[in-house]
Amino acid sequence: MGFSYKHIYLELDGRFYVYKSSKVEELIDLSDVAREGVLVTDFPGSITRVMEVGSAPKFAEVMVRRQIEEEGEFDQAISIIPYWRRKRAKNSTQIFLTALPHQIYEQYMNHVQEAREPIVLYSLYGVLCEVVKRYGKKGPVAVAFQHGKVVDLIVGTPKRIYSANRSMAFDETADQIDALWDMVLSDIRSTESENKIKVGKVLLVSWVDTTPPKWEGDLGFHLEPIEEEVLEIQGERHKASFFRLIKGLSPGASISRGIEKWALRSRVAIIPMNLFILVATILVFLGHMYLSNKVKALETDYQRIVQGLSWGEKLQVKAEIPPQYIDTLGFIKRLHRAAKFPSYKTLINDLAESFGSQMTVEMLDANYGKSELKAEIRGHIEAPFDTAYKAYQRSMIILNRKGYEIQDSSFSTSIRESRFLLKLSKTVK
Repeated sequence: MGFSYKHIYLELDGRFYVYKSSKVEELIDLSDVAREGVLVTDFPGSITRVMEVGSAPKFAEVMVRRQIEEEGEFDQAISIIPYWRRKRAKNSTQIFLTALPHQIYEQYMNHVQEAREPIVLYSLYGVLCEVVKRYGKKGPVAVAFQHGKVVDLIVGTPKRIYSANRSMAFDETADQIDALWDMVLSDIRSTESENKIKVGKVLLVSWVDTTPPKWEGDLGFHLEPIEEEVLEIQGERHKASFFRLIKGLSPGASISRGIEKWALRSRVAIIPMNLFILVATILVFLGHMYLSNKVKALETDYQRIVQGLSWGEKLQVKAEIPPQYIDTLGFIKRLHRAAKFPSYKTLINDLAESFGSQMTVEMLDANYGKSELKAEIRGHIEAPFDTAYKAYQRSMIILNRKGYEIQDSSFSTSIRESRFLLKLSKTVK
């Protein structure tokens, strides 16, 4: 099932775009990528390839970095983005990766980390690799994405990537684009020959300027365009399938660090969680009203019985509680005791009044016993350590004033946030 992003940002061939509700607008630069969503970039100045290095998988990135630096591909320190790796022999690993200058890599990572709203980062080839995983379950497939005078190509299956290549024409004239697609077909044939495989399907991912290949004859594979959608760009309508692919991606498969992935998951989960809490609160309120009315009716019966017994005592008539009322009286006592418990709504309100705006509750588990309410709360505080710890201490003091006893508590901190655990109880007599 696809993930719902508010905004989809795309950096392609040096230009930035933002997609929302089938409308695409062009942006100026990376600084305009600021709202909640996902950013897909082709990382200017990067190279992407499948390599084989003489090491175990856990050392593959180190070996790749050294090999690329020795080949003189870059004149500065580089970063490696690995998408897939596979052990080929005892000291041999095949790895599919993108390499780019470390300075550029850190620029993007820092931007999404410092953004005020959650943004997850994908590389273009990471997206195409996910397409291979999605469509290549029955055998090798090729994924080709043509934009302008460039075609990005990946050939593989969900378990192995055989090749990745970027082909480029001199310009965007019809003859040059036809020649470009001939180069792509040649790459597919070479990959089949070198790896002794048969590509069963070539998936075409389109952009607004994509021109499909004019391949003729028996190709030996199915040419399958990804379903397109109509886009509105600067008042004009175009068709493209690229953004459809992004809608099917999960933050868990991005190259962002863990905190950005979970921040977006949490933000998206707020709406259904709020709806759940609202429905639960309504049900608890209705249940409380029903039980309150039931208690009042039973208390009336109880008082009538007590008055009858008192009248009997005055007449010095020895009377016992009829057996049929023993269970009823026990039920009345239990309801009377239960009515003294704070309702679930009251508990939530007490926590809201005790916790400041910086404290976020991730989990609340409340259990009502015969005479004791027990609650466990987990959450985090997005604030510097001193501020976070003061807020944490203040919340415990307020909860104590409200009649809750702190059974257990813990507080831990890291660079970005502090985490807390509280176990509360409230006894009713």
